[in-house]
Amino acid sequence: MNKEFYVENRRKMAARMSDGDVMLFFSGRHVRKTADEDYSYFTNRNFLFLTGIKQEQSALVIQKRDVDLSESLFVLKPELAREIWTGRRFTLDEITAFSGIERIDDINNLQKSLDKLLSSRSAITLWLCFDALVPEDAVSLEQDFAKTIQQKYPHVVIHNSYPLVCSLRKIKTPEEIDAIRKGMKITEAGIRRLIQIAKPGMMEYELEAEFNHELALHGQRHTAFPSIIASGERNFYLHYSQLYGRVGDGELILSDVGATYDEYCTDISRVFPADGHFSEKQAAIYNIAFEANRAVMDQVRPGVPFTMPNQVCKGVCFKGLKALGILNDFSQISQYVWHGVTHHVGLDTHDVGGYDDPMAENMVFTVDVGIYVREWGIGLRIEDNVLVKANGCENLSASIPTTIEEIESLMVCN
Repeated sequence: MNKEFYVENRRKMAARMSDGDVMLFFSGRHVRKTADEDYSYFTNRNFLFLTGIKQEQSALVIQKRDVDLSESLFVLKPELAREIWTGRRFTLDEITAFSGIERIDDINNLQKSLDKLLSSRSAITLWLCFDALVPEDAVSLEQDFAKTIQQKYPHVVIHNSYPLVCSLRKIKTPEEIDAIRKGMKITEAGIRRLIQIAKPGMMEYELEAEFNHELALHGQRHTAFPSIIASGERNFYLHYSQLYGRVGDGELILSDVGATYDEYCTDISRVFPADGHFSEKQAAIYNIAFEANRAVMDQVRPGVPFTMPNQVCKGVCFKGLKALGILNDFSQISQYVWHGVTHHVGLDTHDVGGYDDPMAENMVFTVDVGIYVREWGIGLRIEDNVLVKANGCENLSASIPTTIEEIESLMVCN
């Protein structure tokens, strides 16, 4: 993304502020893992959406003054003695080039600057981004900061900016859609590699390594989320993460994987037979899932409620499974269709945005149909990412092999 993207995002946020309001966003910091080791740093997605800066211990302050905006970034300034141990920091010129923000200050001056700002008026609204998934259980920079402010400045009214930034993030701009498309091409290369190299006897972690290798060849060191590559009975664990199983002859291999590009995620599931050919029963279940996947896509368009994908999926799956004699009554469908079809995709794999409002143009989300028939030992899912268009949707993952014929023709072990 170029700096104009982040400048425009801040302008859109400011349009929702009242005169005199102040917004504050934190980038986050490393989390200690053990001893003197930290987990890999991951920038707060809302801070990134507004600044483009991927550096810990940074803060964005926006104040609206009439029609003007006052924007400041507080960051860890370059410090050679420290950087020798922890790595190079961005220069102030680089931060301005990334973000389009001219006023850069030391993070150690943040509190002093806010004290001056908050104490200068008898009434002021401060927006903080409370985006924890389970707020009552979470401890965050924002929550700790809010407690301090409320104790120190009782006249300050604190509002939550999370719904505002979510409403922007759920509608993708052309730049964001382009990044997802580029990430999808890398994901496609990785999945094609998996299908072509898979064979009985391989370890699941070997397949994971092949996927990661393909991503690295395209300049991507990290996946969008921990890859799920399972075979056989392990397909019945939706977020299977051990990847220590050995692929057995005749088993299905399920891959739920995704690459990123410019921090934007993809999330694709494909399943393929270890020995190169789907069995009759495997093909029967697979074709039901494929039909449900396409039936959902056929109905995606602006104005459609997000209740549609699950309803259509279950309806198609019920009809197909009943025809196979697996179930008799619709009340049994939850025994075979376990999870929802849709979640937004963007800076987060499970992106923000919610599902109360209907589908809208330029949303990107999954169409993920999963069927799990334990009595047949078959668990599978077909997951694509779609872009809502004015009169329907575009399957962004359409070029990734999906049909039985496409998958079998790629497998070298057939």
